[in-house]
Amino acid sequence: MASISGDLSVMPLTDILQWIDLSRKTGTLTVSNFGTEKKIYIEEGKIVYVSSNKEGERLGEFILKESKLDATIIKTALIQSQTMKIPFTQRLIELKYFTIDDLTKIILNYAKSLLHDAISWNEGWFEFIQDIIPAYVMKGPIKLNTSELIFDVFKEIEAKTMGIGEK
Repeated sequence: MASISGDLSVMPLTDILQWIDLSRKTGTLTVSNFGTEKKIYIEEGKIVYVSSNKEGERLGEFILKESKLDATIIKTALIQSQTMKIPFTQRLIELKYFTIDDLTKIILNYAKSLLHDAISWNEGWFEFIQDIIPAYVMKGPIKLNTSELIFDVFKEIEAKTMGIGEK
């Protein structure tokens, strides 16, 4: 099990993600800053799942906010996915709560919001553990293009900085 770790002030998150994407790595990238920890799970350079330990940034909370599903339905699907050892996203699609396209859009927005926050961190730590991905994430139905995601987040940051799109 190979791993690389370091200081985000020396090697920013965008550089790490681009390296992982270009070299088509598989593994778990953890970034942390003052108690907030975000995990990015990657298969062959593509982001397959993201998570955060910060209240209000958990996937179930995000889906609750972005959809018409109620909290009990989301929690039940999460428990079922853990019991069945399948990706949460796969379970939501199997239960026909979302089409793969609709869920991909939600997950893309979720990943953008988590990365938007983490990319702005000027300090903190990262660790990438190669070839280690939890079973509940592996072979999930959603794979995000890492480079496109980084580009989109930078466009959003730039637009905010320049005041474009503000109401």
